[in-house]
Amino acid sequence: MMIIRKVRFLLIFFLIKYVPLYSQQVPLGAEVFGAASYYSSKFYGKKTASGDILNRDEFTCAHPTLPFGTMLEVTNLANNKWCIVRVNDRGPYAHGRVIDVTHKAARHLGMFGSGIIKVKITVVGDHSTIYIGRPQFVFENSTDLVKDEDTEQPQIPLKQKKHVVKIKPNKNIKKKRAARKKKHK
Repeated sequence: MMIIRKVRFLLIFFLIKYVPLYSQQVPLGAEVFGAASYYSSKFYGKKTASGDILNRDEFTCAHPTLPFGTMLEVTNLANNKWCIVRVNDRGPYAHGRVIDVTHKAARHLGMFGSGIIKVKITVVGDHSTIYIGRPQFVFENSTDLVKDEDTEQPQIPLKQKKHVVKIKPNKNIKKKRAARKKKHK
């Protein structure tokens, strides 16, 4: 009777231990929006939660829940710069942040000026393998393709540069702003 209890306990223990590992798989293409920051210099050269040594010249990141080895595409929403990073650490533990990236990834995202940026995170792979890549050209619809009469092959049209019109602020607006500044001082 005692042996049956021990065997039952061990079966339940292993079942409970391994179920969360398989339930943590995140579907490819899942997107999350939030705030991102980058690691402080004091963490480089130390072990991460996965056992790797944190290196500032690698595209890695910390995420609170995603499995180690998950590949994420991180896009800076302010300037549309992006990079792909691998989850190898846990964190960040600051309220409101969803990811910490290394200095190399932060440089690619253009976040050194602000420190904390708003990002879109897309799951693009797992087990350190990328399954979803960015297409070379993105079209709104099929009418963006132009057929070449000679070859009958679809050609990618050259897009014209958008003209930017700068508007000078009205003098009255400048006066109102100056009055508000004086009022708050």
